Amino acid sequence: MAAAYKRPRQTSDGIELPRAADGRTLASRRFRSLCDAFAAEFAGQLTEVDRSLIAQAAGLTLRAEQLQAAIVRGQDVSNDELVRISSTGKRLLEAIRAKADKRKSTGPTALQQYLAERAASAAGAPEAEDAS
Repeated sequence: MAAAYKRPRQTSDGIELPRAADGRTLASRRFRSLCDAFAAEFAGQLTEVDRSLIAQAAGLTLRAEQLQAAIVRGQDVSNDELVRISSTGKRLLEAIRAKADKRKSTGPTALQQYLAERAASAAGAPEAEDAS
């Protein structure tokens, strides 16, 4: 008997999916997509704290989207809940962005450095004089 395919319980960046998520529902797929999008800010350099922040932000973003969809469908939604979730999610996303920006290299890239050295050497090289 062949073993059943078991979906990974984490994203490609190692962010754990909630235990109840089997990965087949729209919410599970959206959660994974949000985690991947938020993790892309870090360019693959995630700590455990980063993974936790990303999972929390993805969960809050998903819930805010669900509440907004309920509003569009004409269902009653707690405005207070939506505002609290949106505010907390915004703060988490700002924290994620700040951490990612802090880790990004601010110095010149290897290509920029090479071009600067090349320009400096060209400017300092003696020009060929006319042999007239």
